[in-house]
Amino acid sequence: MAKHILIIGSPGSGKSVFSAALASAASKRKKQTLLISGDSRISMLLFFCGNTDADGLGTLYAGEITSQRTADAIKILREFPNIGAMGFQLHERERQEGTTAQIQQLYTVVDGMAEVVIWDGTSDWTDAFQIVMTAKAEVTACLLTADVKGLLYFKQYQDKIRRLTHCLLLEGLSKPYSLHEEMDVTIGGFDGILPFGREIERYVMEGNLFSILTCCHARYCETVEHTLDDLLEGRMEK
Repeated sequence: MAKHILIIGSPGSGKSVFSAALASAASKRKKQTLLISGDSRISMLLFFCGNTDADGLGTLYAGEITSQRTADAIKILREFPNIGAMGFQLHERERQEGTTAQIQQLYTVVDGMAEVVIWDGTSDWTDAFQIVMTAKAEVTACLLTADVKGLLYFKQYQDKIRRLTHCLLLEGLSKPYSLHEEMDVTIGGFDGILPFGREIERYVMEGNLFSILTCCHARYCETVEHTLDDLLEGRMEK
């Protein structure tokens, strides 16, 4: 039985980068880790793995979700053999989004394939990926930018966010002169801060996401480790 965490948040808050950082931290703890990107609009498999012939989620959703077909869609990273990645491919022959039933089946299948499963979600609460995993995940990390965009996102979905069983509120892409104090008061306090850094952008563009912890601000790394602790040990630190 795996531990499952869902990453959601306001647009542009750094959800996929944080997901990769979590996967890297879990791998360093010798945990067999699976990272699944559910955003069909972005072919994250390219950023996670570079050019690969592995089938993407679009192809997987086009047929029956069996253990064998799911395993075939997992790309094991050469530099990080404890991490497997799944996502949409750039050029898939067949490409479709998963239904609620398909994603529930995917959850059942991968539950026995890894120790930690990181579900890299979207900003869309009507997305089937998000609907299923907000109910299934042991921990949800909600990233909010401390700006008008993040504030509007929180106000729109705060009732749903508050109903989540175990949710961490993190300030994504934290920058100097942001509305940190105003957001902190509005949401009832951040559980962690993820400082923005130019080096992170470079690592993303170079397709080296799983090494970003080597360049992140100390507070970013601290938030990653605390989030992983919450998932593995059921501990929430405010």
